[in-house]
Amino acid sequence: MAQIYRDFHNAWSSGMANVDAMDRELSDELIGVREVMDFALFGLKHKALESKSSIPKENLKYGSNTPYSVSVCTRFTGVAESHGWMMLSMLAYSNAFRNACYSYDQASCARLMQLIRQNHVSLELFFKVRGLDWQSPLQYIGRLVPSAIFSFTGYIQSQASRELPAIHHDNLHSYIIPSSDGLLRRPSYQGLLQLGIPHNEYDPYSFAEDPSLCNTNISICASCGDHGCDCEPASCGNVTRPLVELNHCSGNKGTGVRSLQRIRKGEVLDEYVGELKYANTLTDLTYALELEHPGPERTANRDAILIDAQLHGNWTRYINASCNPSLKFMPAVVGKRYRMMVVATRDIDVFEELTIGYGAGYWLSSDVPVCECNERDCRHGAAAAARKEHVQEMWQFLIKQKRPPKDIPQRKGTPHQGPKYRPRKKV
Repeated sequence: MAQIYRDFHNAWSSGMANVDAMDRELSDELIGVREVMDFALFGLKHKALESKSSIPKENLKYGSNTPYSVSVCTRFTGVAESHGWMMLSMLAYSNAFRNACYSYDQASCARLMQLIRQNHVSLELFFKVRGLDWQSPLQYIGRLVPSAIFSFTGYIQSQASRELPAIHHDNLHSYIIPSSDGLLRRPSYQGLLQLGIPHNEYDPYSFAEDPSLCNTNISICASCGDHGCDCEPASCGNVTRPLVELNHCSGNKGTGVRSLQRIRKGEVLDEYVGELKYANTLTDLTYALELEHPGPERTANRDAILIDAQLHGNWTRYINASCNPSLKFMPAVVGKRYRMMVVATRDIDVFEELTIGYGAGYWLSSDVPVCECNERDCRHGAAAAARKEHVQEMWQFLIKQKRPPKDIPQRKGTPHQGPKYRPRKKV
């Protein structure tokens, strides 16, 4: 299933966006798409003949010397009938999907179809935001199929009304996979649309120079090991930039990030980017992350610099917190700048939600809600907050009664457990 997403992405990155998929000049590159449509056409006509349709037989002939396997052709037609012809047109771009239909046994193919059904909204959104063409393959097959069998013209018009605008390369995560209500949303914060940017930005009226610049005579690039190189995370081979999507999480977690591929422990996924600001100028720290390592040439009393991704950032700002995270923030020098990179701390499977530790300081603010990770050892959730409040109340009782409560573990050397407050001996 992950390879289908990868095939879509490869088709887009190879320049197939907004290109007629049935253009004869591109038949060598997109022969697989044409082949799937021919197979589906054969299966459609074969099914009409088997059903003894009233349509004239000459309109349904497909030739006795056809090399197509009837079972394979009807398999493609079955995908179209169960998932829609638009979905078949999209899946035709995937070499992994085509090979599955050619070679998988019935049980394996059924499992793949179930995964496609469960993730059909995700697949459609992933395909459409990259501007790939799904209409011309259907127009091609529609010219060869009698309208009495299926009206492809009306079908294309009905589906085109839900078309999405193609998204720029730096802003591929501009939609959120809908929740149960099925409404497609753009990410926003406090009523303002959140936009994507490829790298950190700063206000020249606030900073005389880029505050993320490092001393190239001292700092070494973590990517190539050189001084003052031109490495960028977007083009660095050591940064994987995995296929991910934004989705609506259950409970009160809001928008989260789901992986569409397997990620190995230690992989550097991407850079946390946003607007660079002084810490004393920010009142809302929801999307703020400190830009660590301001540089040995900076003064020690320099104000802290924050990366504020509230309105401008990339997909990393939507990673939810967890007390058992799969990712971590790692400060690093890449090229000429200090950056905050996102690194995998363990292996991550396909369709698994990505999580990260926000740090204990994040939860100290009274404006921040409790952690919603629901882990057994959650340290900042509602249960943890209640336990902390209970402990504080019991220690207050201890001070007044001059003895520690029995339900609090005794730890030697704590401020409240000196000789004066030892537990009373049983008589």
